[in-house]
Amino acid sequence: MTADIHDIADHRPHLTVTADNGVHVLPCYLVRSVIAGDKPSAVLTEPVLRRIIEEWFQKVTA
Repeated sequence: MTADIHDIADHRPHLTVTADNGVHVLPCYLVRSVIAGDKPSAVLTEPVLRRIIEEWFQKVTA
C-alpha cells in the first residue's frame, strides 16, 4: 500500500484524527466543506467519519 505525503503546513489550521486505521491530518477547510455540503462526505474515510462522530457524541452526551 502506498500513500501520498503532503506538507500540511500549507493547510493550517488542521485537525488530527486518530482512527482505527491510523492517524489522519485533515485541513479544517475540508471538514467545513463537508459540513456545508460543498464536498461529499465520501472524501473522508469511514474510520475517520466514525471517529469524528464518536468524539462529537461524547461531547454532547457528557
